[in-house]
Amino acid sequence: MREKNKQAVATSSKSFFENGMRGHSAVSSITDLGNDKYLIKRTGNRPDIKIIVADIYIAGEAEIYEINPNLFDIDCIILIGFYNRYSFAAKDLAKSMNVGLFDNREFFGAVNFTGEALVNYEKKKKDD
Repeated sequence: MREKNKQAVATSSKSFFENGMRGHSAVSSITDLGNDKYLIKRTGNRPDIKIIVADIYIAGEAEIYEINPNLFDIDCIILIGFYNRYSFAAKDLAKSMNVGLFDNREFFGAVNFTGEALVNYEKKKKDD
């Protein structure tokens, strides 16, 4: 998937992600397009989305440039490893490319939205 730092996404992480998406009420089907890309067909009037999954411990701007969403014609980058996170700068950079950047848990909420609401989705913070 990534040119400079080829890190394979663990099969177990991909299986967990795929199974979660198959059971999601907003998803009618998920198709593996190869090279860590998926097509997600959604329920209702929601348009299909193309995503790429990555296993990056902490994604920064450099990783977003490496993935370069524009080359892959994708709507979202999903960090599917359990401990994966991203920097605020990486999130903002992805948004500037009109691409959503999410960890696995966030994407389960984001997949319900379309357009700018999808790209700009942020998980609600719990009150302390």
